[in-house]
Amino acid sequence: MTILSDKLFGTFICMEFREDSIAVAYLKNNLAGISLLTSSIIPLRDDREVPDELGDFINRNGIDVNKVFVSIPDRWSITKFINIPSMKGKGSSTIANLMRFEVERHIPFEIEEVAYDFLVMDEKDSMYSMVFVAVQKGKIEFIKGFLEKLSLKPDSITTSSLAVLNTIELDGVTAGGWQDIMGIVRKSDMLGKKGETNIALFFERGSVSVAITRDGMCTNLKPFIMDSIGTREDALEEIKSYVREMQATVASGHFNRMIVAGDLSAVAAESFEELRTSLGLDVDHVNGLKAKLDEADISDILPTVGVCFSGLGLGTYTTNLLPHKAQYNISRIAPLTSKIALILICVLVIGIVVTDAVKQKKYVDKIEAAFQANEPVVKELENRLMEIEKQKERITFLEDIRDTDFALEVLSELAIVIPVDSWITNLDYKSIELKDSKKQGGELILNGFADSSSALISLLEDSPYFEKVEFVGPIKKTKEKEQFKLSARIVRPDSNPDATGDK
Repeated sequence: MTILSDKLFGTFICMEFREDSIAVAYLKNNLAGISLLTSSIIPLRDDREVPDELGDFINRNGIDVNKVFVSIPDRWSITKFINIPSMKGKGSSTIANLMRFEVERHIPFEIEEVAYDFLVMDEKDSMYSMVFVAVQKGKIEFIKGFLEKLSLKPDSITTSSLAVLNTIELDGVTAGGWQDIMGIVRKSDMLGKKGETNIALFFERGSVSVAITRDGMCTNLKPFIMDSIGTREDALEEIKSYVREMQATVASGHFNRMIVAGDLSAVAAESFEELRTSLGLDVDHVNGLKAKLDEADISDILPTVGVCFSGLGLGTYTTNLLPHKAQYNISRIAPLTSKIALILICVLVIGIVVTDAVKQKKYVDKIEAAFQANEPVVKELENRLMEIEKQKERITFLEDIRDTDFALEVLSELAIVIPVDSWITNLDYKSIELKDSKKQGGELILNGFADSSSALISLLEDSPYFEKVEFVGPIKKTKEKEQFKLSARIVRPDSNPDATGDK
């Protein structure tokens, strides 16, 4: 069951099972409407085990979601649009019993072997326009077991074509958001206006679904599996033959428009053009949603997006093959009570906002008066803080110069003390703090080569910068030189030594 929190800020995983792959998407709903977070199409292994890529995708994006919605291939199901006598006033059990009988008439299985669901789409001339979908329970159990390996549990399962019909129906409309919370049902005219009869084609790799719509509602739906028909020409003839058969049922004898949805790269351009020319119809292309879900191209995942609408109850074709609380209400436009409630809520919100704005204005005025009274003191504090910051910057600058200057002094002294026949290969200088803060010292490790390593100790100790000079490694003879490693303590010479002469 979809609760109010889902309509406010729900995050959903939507999956479309195909014959050779799985399309998966993360969608989020908030007051502004539904948006696409991320999506991917992952090849499905022949053994029907969970692909590593799918597990990685879900783990990478997180599985902390509100709902999981799933669509299955049309070839797994039987979908029928039928008319039955109106059951108004006879109770929901009456229509449920009648539809059980109708489903059993159209399936080649025992009714206990299938999962099915049905919807009342419209009522006209004491007749209900119905749609039902039936799938063998083994397919549903496969989906549930597959998702269980991903630590997921489906909240709704429907078919790809019905999911696509929801997407087409909401083309160009901001789906979800605050309007859905208020009970305002918004739909586009893409499937057709009143008095129009149109044909809608949904292209997917290896298949085409053909839907016939009257007054904006689907009345017939038939999937064509391209690779099971034969050649491309055979498939086109099969589709055209079905369309001509449907034309015979149209009062005017012709369709008003052709609606095209899905991945057109799945069908050759010349095939689509031949079909369009032979039918002689204007073509409208489905974008998917307002601004294509934040500019994302969703033409190849329309069922994946549509199954989210179905699960949230946003479209007309909201079948669910999982056990759920059935509802048989027809909801095509916002009811009058919802409109009245919306007006009352808007008035209430405006009143709250205005009252709060008056209170905020008085509070801001008090703060402004207090600030003006204390403005001279505040400015004085700001000036003093700025002066303190400037002094800190000067102190830091002078300290940096002092430290850098002493390091240069040490290097300069070494250049003077070390004989020309010796050289240093490595110098490691570590500064340390002395108890006397007026002095600065450290430790120096020297590696190098010299004619006489021992002579270096006396030379360094004669310098006012070095003391406690000693070898810290063995002396090695290399050709004509001695390789040495020695350490020395570094001190800063007293710049004002005690004078021994006349002052």
